[in-house]
Amino acid sequence: MRHVLLVCLCCLGIAGLAIAEPKIGVVVMHGKWGNPGNLTGFAGSMEESGYLTANIEMPWSGRRAYDAGADGFVGEIDAAIQALKAKGATKIVLIGHSLGAAGGLHYVTRKPVDGFIAIAPGHAPEGERLAAMFAASVAKAKAMVARGEGGEKAFFDDFNTGNRTKQISMAAKVYLDFFDPNGPMNFTANVGKILPGTHVLWVAPLGEESGLKGLTTRAMALFPATVKHKKVEIDAEHMNAPEKSVEVALAWIRDLKM
Repeated sequence: MRHVLLVCLCCLGIAGLAIAEPKIGVVVMHGKWGNPGNLTGFAGSMEESGYLTANIEMPWSGRRAYDAGADGFVGEIDAAIQALKAKGATKIVLIGHSLGAAGGLHYVTRKPVDGFIAIAPGHAPEGERLAAMFAASVAKAKAMVARGEGGEKAFFDDFNTGNRTKQISMAAKVYLDFFDPNGPMNFTANVGKILPGTHVLWVAPLGEESGLKGLTTRAMALFPATVKHKKVEIDAEHMNAPEKSVEVALAWIRDLKM
């Protein structure tokens, strides 16, 4: 009887240890003008690996066309994280592609997460080329805000990988959030402001556009000493980087000490 009791207690102990293991929640964010469908395969791989996953549509999707600014998308990420925690997640990994990575970078300067994966990061309005490209629209938006018209919409310039440009109708104050070189999406400034203790995986495609390769090079020199980061290069281009980075991301999450 004593042996049976000991076996039962041991079994309970093992079960308790299993229950105590953290459940990881993953929030996935698509790139500029995209949608969650672009990351269906990536998010599906996260789910198949046992992670609670939210593949969310961001304000910069093609459908939403920047209908919310920095505070807005931070709130949307907050809501996704809280929904995962309600399902049992005790640890959170934030993952973004392109502008989704830039948005995630801004988030981790304001809110703590256990891990952040930036896949082919893009969108640095402070860059010399983009600052010049957006200068007229930034001036227009600032003038509207000065007149008390920050919430009103107008057409402003936007740019995407592959040298794609178009004008998008959005609120002036939202445009400044995303495109003002000194605004909240200043990429290089945000790298230096990542919250201490954040673990970061930076996935850099070998076939990336030269401008974004330069952005990665600059970013690597700006990480705070309090932030543990790792750069991994993959055989991919900008647009197919998520599907090519699945195994790298999964391995990093498995090895992450949280």
